[in-house]
Amino acid sequence: MKIATLALNPVLDKTMYFGDDVKFGELNRAVAPSVTTVGGKGTNVACVLKSLGIESTAYGFVGGHNGEIFEKLLGPYGIHTDFVKTKCETRENIKIITRGGVATEFNEAGGPVEPFELGALMGKIGCALKEIDLFFMGGSVPVGIKKDIYKVVMDMGTNTRFVIDCDGEALKLGMAGPKRPFAIKPNQYELEQFCGRRFDLDHNFEAGLDGIKGEIKRIYGETGVMVLCSLGEYGALYCGEEGICYQNAPKVELKGFTGAGDTLLSVFVAGCFGLFDVPRKTKSLESDALAFAVAAASAKVQKPGTEFASFPEMTEMYEKTK
Repeated sequence: MKIATLALNPVLDKTMYFGDDVKFGELNRAVAPSVTTVGGKGTNVACVLKSLGIESTAYGFVGGHNGEIFEKLLGPYGIHTDFVKTKCETRENIKIITRGGVATEFNEAGGPVEPFELGALMGKIGCALKEIDLFFMGGSVPVGIKKDIYKVVMDMGTNTRFVIDCDGEALKLGMAGPKRPFAIKPNQYELEQFCGRRFDLDHNFEAGLDGIKGEIKRIYGETGVMVLCSLGEYGALYCGEEGICYQNAPKVELKGFTGAGDTLLSVFVAGCFGLFDVPRKTKSLESDALAFAVAAASAKVQKPGTEFASFPEMTEMYEKTK
């Protein structure tokens, strides 16, 4: 199986660690050294797949001095890349984690991407789609690119199965056309945006979970698109051909939240396609793949920045998961 990923808006993620609280308008001193890692959903997926021993090609943009740093940091992962160089700098995001486990993000928009730069990337992808079986696309859309970009890419593919992980208008447009993705992975907030309602897991977990179950069941029933919904500390829900599966998450220390959802998605889809040997506990491959994927995401958040867990670390966490 040939696999590719797309990161239209890759990023250098800088994670900083502070004490019990961060006060705006005042001096805040970090309590530990910051960590800079590569990011962007397509890039993250490629990194996680590599940790599972699965090869893929990562497509996207890189630019400027930050782009050089990005490629240098990505090098040790051993991922095959086919990037287009841009005039604009690769963006840099700041992630803040306090001692109490509160996470805050400050993300740049990215871009602007010039029309000829987008044309060069679309040319690469158009040629590659003739041989790609599974294509992961996701993340924010940089300035200079229309929000229907994921729909446009899907329309270019014939036999490729697309998995998209995006939010807002990009997700709605990706689900609107006759050519739909094979699967989507909204988190709770992105699902709330998509369906126009709130789910309060904090104050009424059972009612909130039932509401999410109903929405992802409706989406699958109306579109045939499998839905994997990440719920952070509450685990994840999946709806597909076998029905609905839920997996709670073990309690872990938060050190780096960026990339946890990408880990969940990569491991789950790879497990469902039999691209690695999923440890079996039930008769349902989807259920076992979901349990292992949640464990993998939990192992990831214990790593600083966007550093990803190894397969042995994922397995160790899985053995602790009920």
